[in-house]
Amino acid sequence: MTPSGSPASCGGIAKGLHRLQHPVLPLARIVQLLYLTGPFTSLDEVMEQLNEPVETNGALYLDPRATLAPYLTVLRQLESVKGGTAGDSGLPRILDEQFAPLDLLSSLEGWMGQQILTMELEKINSLMCGPTRCTHCCTGPDHHRRNPAGPGADREFFEIPLADHEIDLFGLPRIDNSRSRALTALDEPPLSRNGKPFFANGAALYHWRTGWSMILPVRSVCPHLDHDTGACVIYEERPDVCRRPPIFPYLLERCPDSDAGAADSVQPAYTLQRKLLAVWDCPYVRNWKKAIAAYGEMCDLEPVFRENKV
Repeated sequence: MTPSGSPASCGGIAKGLHRLQHPVLPLARIVQLLYLTGPFTSLDEVMEQLNEPVETNGALYLDPRATLAPYLTVLRQLESVKGGTAGDSGLPRILDEQFAPLDLLSSLEGWMGQQILTMELEKINSLMCGPTRCTHCCTGPDHHRRNPAGPGADREFFEIPLADHEIDLFGLPRIDNSRSRALTALDEPPLSRNGKPFFANGAALYHWRTGWSMILPVRSVCPHLDHDTGACVIYEERPDVCRRPPIFPYLLERCPDSDAGAADSVQPAYTLQRKLLAVWDCPYVRNWKKAIAAYGEMCDLEPVFRENKV
């Protein structure tokens, strides 16, 4: 981790701000429009036309082809629509705010947009998070520390969602039984373990109804946080959720209650939300609120700022 205030640290913040001021999604939407309405047989033909600066939504992209290059695999999904093979594209179910299925093109646009935002925000967060030397996402709540974002009820634990394959990264106790799988971490009354609420038993991995998560109770820390440097000792292998704090794209939101198919072949469902969630707890979110809000607005997303833990 780079010390805050050093030239490298300031450079990371500057690069992150530049990305916030030049989001990829508006540029990707121009490519989508050109490809679907123009006489192009492949996406590469559109990309070849992007040899001059492009200005949209108040941002100037000096090299639009280079900006879009890392996202070309995502954009190639458009070829399945124009080529008439979208029925085999493996799209999840995308629903509108009233839980009605969206048409194919709107579904694909939302699905691609969510992927692009997720990829881009991972890069932005990596640039801006490290220089702050913040470990807030790696520790449980601290009832002795006043929340700088304002008043809020004390939390007893911090939950870090994990994919099934990521739990092997953590040598913590695992709780996986019929009782845990019937609840979520926020259900009341809470899951009881050893005669007391689950969060009073120390850090552990729990298999909930919604999947696995690591629970960090009050004043506990992630086992991979280096106490001397404040760095993550498995940084390159860290879970997906750790790559994306503290700005989360919610153009689409997972909606398990609307999944379709049999238990062995579930078609996941998502609802169209068009929101950008930024967590107040993070120092750089507080410092750069206006830039984050402007990024959301340029992507046609509603910026939402809220606390995550106290």
